[in-house]
Amino acid sequence: MSKDAKAETVLHTAPEGGQLQRKLQARHLEMIAIGGTIGTGLLLRSGSAIARSGPLGALMCFAIVGLQVFGVASGIGEMATLLPVEGAFSAFPTRFVNKPLGFVNGWNYWLVWALTFPAEMAGIAGLMAFWFPDVKSYIWSFVYVFPFVGINLITVTGFAEVEFVLCIVKIFAIVLFLIIGSLYWFGVGHSDGFLGFRNWKPAIVGSDGLDSFLRIGGTFTTAFFSYGGTELVGLTAGEAANPRMSVPRAINGTFWRILIFYIGSIFLVGVILPTDSPVLVQKSSSMSPFVYAYKAVGISFASHFMNLVIIVAASSAANSALYACARTLMRLAEEGSAPSMFAKVSKRGIPVNSVMAVTVISLIAVAVAYLAEIGGDGKGSGKVFDWLSGVISYGIMANWMVMSFTHLRFRYGYLSQGRKMEDLPYIAPFFPYADYVSLFIGAFVTAFMFVAAFYNSTNEAEFFSTQWFLDKSWIYFTIPLLIVMYIGKGLVSGGFTFITYDQMDFETGRLIETEAEKAENEAMKDRPKGMAAWAKRVWFKLF
Repeated sequence: MSKDAKAETVLHTAPEGGQLQRKLQARHLEMIAIGGTIGTGLLLRSGSAIARSGPLGALMCFAIVGLQVFGVASGIGEMATLLPVEGAFSAFPTRFVNKPLGFVNGWNYWLVWALTFPAEMAGIAGLMAFWFPDVKSYIWSFVYVFPFVGINLITVTGFAEVEFVLCIVKIFAIVLFLIIGSLYWFGVGHSDGFLGFRNWKPAIVGSDGLDSFLRIGGTFTTAFFSYGGTELVGLTAGEAANPRMSVPRAINGTFWRILIFYIGSIFLVGVILPTDSPVLVQKSSSMSPFVYAYKAVGISFASHFMNLVIIVAASSAANSALYACARTLMRLAEEGSAPSMFAKVSKRGIPVNSVMAVTVISLIAVAVAYLAEIGGDGKGSGKVFDWLSGVISYGIMANWMVMSFTHLRFRYGYLSQGRKMEDLPYIAPFFPYADYVSLFIGAFVTAFMFVAAFYNSTNEAEFFSTQWFLDKSWIYFTIPLLIVMYIGKGLVSGGFTFITYDQMDFETGRLIETEAEKAENEAMKDRPKGMAAWAKRVWFKLF
């Protein structure tokens, strides 16, 4: 195939039915970038992170992982804007590293999202117990599964519009929480005056330095689970209407999303609620620290509102998980790494069989939650959530490290072929340092987490307890699975040799802009500027 012919290959034609459709607008991608991240990880599990390692310890974990997220999202954005193909997390490593790595990363990414969907369902079930404590939690998981499946079976536009609305609701509510929490911290609404850091007692939890070190190590899994989905914009590029405009817009806000929504929220919860608060020390319960922070402020009704918002946030994350899982499995099937039936795309542009596959997995998780509650304490969904979040956490970090390594090879290969930087639609900042930092953080945190997992902390009531196995599923499940898959694929495909720079393909699936897209990009340069035009800018950004 000639380079010119390759350049025209933008969308893959599915073996049956139709093909993916480029209908995602810039406003959709920006909200999806947020919606895929803010879910039960931040809003439900952050309390246990603060209780385990202290408010400062939790902030450190979230800040370190947030730094890695920024580098990963930028690198994916550079590749995805030049080559807006579907299934980026298997396609890019396959194209710029080798087939075994693409195979492993694709299946790992699929597994992360396939498990995230039932994990969010389990989180929603726990949140519903806030209002209906006598209803078995697994019932709520079963109830919520089918609406999301229906949304993802309509059209990609239907998925995007639902996600857009859900994101607006939860962003508004979280910003409201940040405002109210800040006012309370400064002394508004109570007689204690400015709280300062009086609730940071201690700032880092632990009986000694070693114990504190180990506790921080255990908190990283929560941080990774919470940030998972920030990289989702790389997957949506294959269905973006104008990738050159929309993908960079979605990525450029990553830094501010991390700073405001994650670091800001964790900080406020830590200064409002004491470290020994029963709200923080409870795991896998309906008592989110965000809900009870409102109670600490004295707004009882707002706690019900925030609980609803967290359910909306979890629903948004579940919606994104189902979307990402289906598209990744479809790409794996196209590459021959999964059964061909999963490559089928309906005339509406929906990979139906791939959507149904994750639905089956979710129903299995509901069944497991039901079995866990038989003769138990009624917290089966919580136990399922703990186990799934452990698998997902390390799977996310492994994906990020692979994509950072892939971006390094992408850029070096691109330049070695004599190509020009100005021809890239989006240039990732701080190259190559952002990728090196991402890889260093991943390697360091992995070692950190291993030490924390196997060193018997002095404050742990029981080592290798049931809870240990629920929390540390990444050790005995995720890592062995990834290693076996990589070695197995390498042996089957004929080796582990990296693709040389001169053999890298930068043409197949390359972005070819239409005249309408070029005009739209020029219009972006003339978007409203200045503080006086803030209302017009908001309208321009949303619509």
